[in-house]
Amino acid sequence: MSDSIAGSSRLRLLSVVAVAGLALCGFSCERARRITPIVRVGVPSLFGMPGRPVCEGTADTAIDVAAVDADLREVSGIAASQANTGLVWMLKDAGNAAEVSGVSADDGSTRIVVGLPVDNIDFEDVAVGPCPDLSSPCVFVADTGDNDATRAVIFIYAFPEPELATLKPDDGTGIARVDLTAVWTMPLIYPDNIRPDVEAIAVLPDATALILFEKAEAASARIFTYRAPWTTLTPLDGADDNDAARVVELTGSITVPASVGNDEDRRITGASMHWSGTRLLIRTTGALLEYAATDPASFFDLLGRAPRQQVVSPAGEEQGEAITHDDAGTGWLSISEVKTKKAKAGETPVLHKIPCVVGN
Repeated sequence: MSDSIAGSSRLRLLSVVAVAGLALCGFSCERARRITPIVRVGVPSLFGMPGRPVCEGTADTAIDVAAVDADLREVSGIAASQANTGLVWMLKDAGNAAEVSGVSADDGSTRIVVGLPVDNIDFEDVAVGPCPDLSSPCVFVADTGDNDATRAVIFIYAFPEPELATLKPDDGTGIARVDLTAVWTMPLIYPDNIRPDVEAIAVLPDATALILFEKAEAASARIFTYRAPWTTLTPLDGADDNDAARVVELTGSITVPASVGNDEDRRITGASMHWSGTRLLIRTTGALLEYAATDPASFFDLLGRAPRQQVVSPAGEEQGEAITHDDAGTGWLSISEVKTKKAKAGETPVLHKIPCVVGN
């Protein structure tokens, strides 16, 4: 393909995704809070996630990094920042504020809190990938939890990563605070009126799709895919039963190995796509699983696929909730929600790192 033809193709893709991204943001304008859409000046660049080395093997024992702040005792998702070296994004599930916290991967301290202008119906996972307009890295928030199978519509939100170095911390707390007036809002529904509980998402590094993994107390779970380009959608009126939301695809399933434990241990509670698109981490209540592929689209269906590696959930993570590749791509970070009794006794979650042997 000639340079001129390739350039023309990239511009067409950019135009489609940029317009659709703004349309998605327009979606949020019609929801309850009348959010002002994100508008970018000029033509955005085609941002892609940077290359990173991959793990060839992991250590047998997880390393305790640090306990995180007590405010994060109900942490349900974690993702390494692309814009801030050594920072991981964490969020809390239902019943908490609609916030994402940036936490130091070195000492567990909270460095920044980002407030979203939406409701936290049931935040369950967080990921980092290219923004819907391909302009920069974005934080994706999965408001997808549905333990009681009552939600007709789930939501994925996205916002550009704040850069901590440009923000001034609050003098009283030492924590920077950003309250957003806009987020991209992606209302989604499942096919055939099914209502799975989803607590894990992954974003492909080339921005071609989002993958959603069902949490099921069973040997297998379903995999759903929301593909780009992000389709222009009709604004919602704020009702969860509005049929204007995008229908995601049921693209496959995953069989969690019996060696993980019983059906409760097999529940999928977190996921992380490596920035190379060749590795996928799946977190279950009882184990950490790594899958490998040469094409990230292969992760749309893991039926019959054995994990490349399997690591027992780190000691102390009794209610395993979240996992991510670190920002260098050379290790895994995991964390667990603290059970109620321990939380009342003052215990807080501990961030763990699983080092790895680095490949090419």
